Amino acid sequence: MRILFAFLFSLVLIGCGGYQPVAQYSKDIFAQPVLVKVKIDPEDPSTGEYLQDEILRMAINRLNLSTTKNVNKAKSYILVNSYTINTTPVTKDKNGNVIRYSINAAIEFAVKDKKGFWSKNIVSSEYVGVKAESSVSQVAKDKASKIAIKKALDNFVLAVIKRGQKYSKDEVKNSESKDNNITKQENNSFQDTQVDNAEDTNTSNETNIDNSDNSIYGNEDKPLINLVVVDDDNAQSGDNMDLNSSNENSTEIINY
Repeated sequence: MRILFAFLFSLVLIGCGGYQPVAQYSKDIFAQPVLVKVKIDPEDPSTGEYLQDEILRMAINRLNLSTTKNVNKAKSYILVNSYTINTTPVTKDKNGNVIRYSINAAIEFAVKDKKGFWSKNIVSSEYVGVKAESSVSQVAKDKASKIAIKKALDNFVLAVIKRGQKYSKDEVKNSESKDNNITKQENNSFQDTQVDNAEDTNTSNETNIDNSDNSIYGNEDKPLINLVVVDDDNAQSGDNMDLNSSNENSTEIINY
């Protein structure tokens, strides 16, 4: 199954416009450092602790992210609010005895990155065969649970890749839109300059007339032109990507 998933994983990368390292996608969408936190279920603490370690390992080794345990220093979050491991019979023999079980890992991710909040509910399974009229041993169940969790984390990495690809496409579109706006502004500025030159010519002619009038009627007070100076340095940039600005809301979802 792991080999099959690796093959499908490669096909996804090829189908999405070429290979790019996973770490590049993650760095595009995650501001660092990242807080990794699993809300431990008191009824199944061992699974929660294992999941916490695996997500942390995934963040460091696969996504190449720097992590922190300090909530106040974190700029992004990868949280697990709930997780469950359950066993489901999937295959029976001709006598109606269950001979194959599915060990299912259901994980609910809550994530905050540069683009905001998003969630991902992932269910993955690993199968265990047993003898007729037998149940799954705890050892076999624990082993299958760990494999199912690793499959779920593989799916989470795929979700990060897809989000990173969408983020990159949006950035390209925004850049092209800005370039088009700049081109339009330059064209409009060129047209305005031509109009201003024409007006300046007319103004020059009027000035000559006014001077001739002044020679007859004398010098009169001219209306003053008030110039408005805009300080571009103090203008706001518009899109504020500082994730710390929403720290209070972020703390609420990790206040266990």
